[in-house]
Amino acid sequence: MSNPSHRVIIDCDPGHDDMAAILLAAWHDSIQVEAITTVCGNASLDNTTNNALRIVAAFGLDIPVYRGAVQPLLHRYEFPAAFHGPSGLDSVGVDLPQTDRQAEKGHAVDAIIRIVDANPGEITVVVIGPMTNLALVLALRPDLATKIKQIVFMGGSAGEGNVTPAAEFNIWADAEAARIVFRSGVKLVMFGLNATHQTLLRRQDVAAVRAARPDANVVADIMDFYCGTYYRFAGADKPGAPLHDPCTIAYLIDPSLFAMAQLPGDVIVGDAETYGQTLIDLRPQDPAHDQRVKNVGVAMQADAPRFAALVTEALIWATGRISA
Repeated sequence: MSNPSHRVIIDCDPGHDDMAAILLAAWHDSIQVEAITTVCGNASLDNTTNNALRIVAAFGLDIPVYRGAVQPLLHRYEFPAAFHGPSGLDSVGVDLPQTDRQAEKGHAVDAIIRIVDANPGEITVVVIGPMTNLALVLALRPDLATKIKQIVFMGGSAGEGNVTPAAEFNIWADAEAARIVFRSGVKLVMFGLNATHQTLLRRQDVAAVRAARPDANVVADIMDFYCGTYYRFAGADKPGAPLHDPCTIAYLIDPSLFAMAQLPGDVIVGDAETYGQTLIDLRPQDPAHDQRVKNVGVAMQADAPRFAALVTEALIWATGRISA
């Protein structure tokens, strides 16, 4: 690939929408994926790492995969098998094939440090799972806050939560880690539920992916499972399912897809009822007297049709890369 606009590390817990984000990044010429690092979140670390390896092997992606944190810093919870299935990447039909490909030697935290150190100011870390790996990176090497180009993440919300009334899952899963990242000084770009609930993978989009390969179509089967679980929870009358994680990659490809606001943000820990809430300060202030530290770029609005078209094109591309 010649002169990509963005060199990224994808830190993830695959995950159906994680797979869509990885494929979107692999498809678009403006993105060069330097590594995939895994973390526990949607499923155990063994499962999320296995899923990442299955994704890169099945779609012929030349991307190294590194195993990361086995558990959150402090928080303990049951992995949410009801939404992503016991494997973390279940399907309604054809599954991604298993692979004998192995994760790279060395820990994900060390890999992130090494890659950022070798390329100061050039690496965007895309975090689409809990922030445990990044918190460990910044605890070991706080100076990397000035060497990481930016952290673009899916997590939190400027409004309601999903796992609790206050908290979104990725932040709630390791709120202590998220607070470390929020307070680190690194440039942060946030795609929370207030924006990602606008970015639907619609029924017609999944139908277009399936029509691209009417025979065995693992991409469509996986996205059908993901959408089906959403419809069971939210109602079968919905026009589509929110595709959260690919928002991060879509933003790098085309920032005009989202309206952003630079705002103060922090993460609440310690309180049982609001644990994991991203406290985004939306209060209007007179700019001449506003002394707040606006540490987070927050996605507020999305161009949903253009987003869906972009992701659908990438998923259709992916159907042609996997063996029948």
